[in-house]
Amino acid sequence: MLPCKRIILLCLLLHAFLCAHGLAPDTVWTIHRHGEHHHAAANEIWLSADRPGAGTGSEVLGKGRIQWESGFELAHMQGLHLLTAPSTLFRFGLHKRAELRLEYTGVAAFRGRDSKSAQALSRPAYAPAPLSVGTKLLLCDHHAGKLDLTWMPRTALMLNLGLPLTPDMAKDMPVSGTIDLLCEHEVTEWLSIGYDVGAHWTDWAPAPDIFASLCINFEPTDYLGLFVESYNIFDTDAVRTPANTRYTHYDLCLDFGITYAVHPRVQLDVNAGFNLYNSEPLLSSPRNLATVGLGVTWLIWHP
Repeated sequence: MLPCKRIILLCLLLHAFLCAHGLAPDTVWTIHRHGEHHHAAANEIWLSADRPGAGTGSEVLGKGRIQWESGFELAHMQGLHLLTAPSTLFRFGLHKRAELRLEYTGVAAFRGRDSKSAQALSRPAYAPAPLSVGTKLLLCDHHAGKLDLTWMPRTALMLNLGLPLTPDMAKDMPVSGTIDLLCEHEVTEWLSIGYDVGAHWTDWAPAPDIFASLCINFEPTDYLGLFVESYNIFDTDAVRTPANTRYTHYDLCLDFGITYAVHPRVQLDVNAGFNLYNSEPLLSSPRNLATVGLGVTWLIWHP
């Protein structure tokens, strides 16, 4: 049986188990990848996941809620296998318009059989990442009070600061950070479009990287969600060797995936992606990156 078929079968079995033991609610679930919860009843429990995908949802976690989002991703690039594990995000609802975020993502690299560009990597190497501390602030909501301005995108601002965890990390990259403007427009109750733009920088880089994404979310049922996303990275501080001259490096990537709610507090996801274009002439092929990942979102506490 194919891996995706096994995952779907596992989700269905888990859902049937929860229903049989009275753990699933009688009311309609309103669980979506990036929000769309304006039509939910007051007594319903729902979650809003920022994963999977490169972009981030515009919805802020409700006041008093605690949510955990985690997963791993396997990437193949230029003969190297990169394992992102763990990718862990804790979200804390501070206010109806603000949340606190703690995130950590480490990457392990090991050489593939066809590697030509990583001859020096004779054994797996793990690269710890900074601890990201940040917040997401809701700037504009199209469902405020009696107004229902569906033409208006929900807009949020996300700020993150990367803190080094080791002395070597503090020496090589003492400070890093991101600022992102997150927008999402509801076309219908089952279709939404998200678009993000932001700047990501490190202390040693004279200019930040520019990030932009466009995501289409399709939700045919209250349990199932589908998405396809393109994201672009403009690296304005890339260095071309051996001349050591700076230039702008451009990446265009595509992500797609499935989310499935096995419980009002638990959502599973599967995603994959690849590189459509890479402007780096030193790489052997513009399409040099492929990824696949699994993840889970758990609403730990709901007041």
